[in-house]
Amino acid sequence: MRMQTLFGVLFLLGGIFQAFTAILIYQGHKHYILKFANRKVGMIIYFIFALLLFYLAYINLV
Repeated sequence: MRMQTLFGVLFLLGGIFQAFTAILIYQGHKHYILKFANRKVGMIIYFIFALLLFYLAYINLV
């Protein structure tokens, strides 16, 4: 397996977990980011991280 493919898979998994965390924050689960920001801002931050990781996965897998 090439190193670029490995990075793509890792970024894809990271994006999935970040998106899952954003969904959990939306549903009302407690998270440490809620100490710094409200629920909507925390969800947006995690969603942006997820999109960034999905983009990096796309770049490395194509």
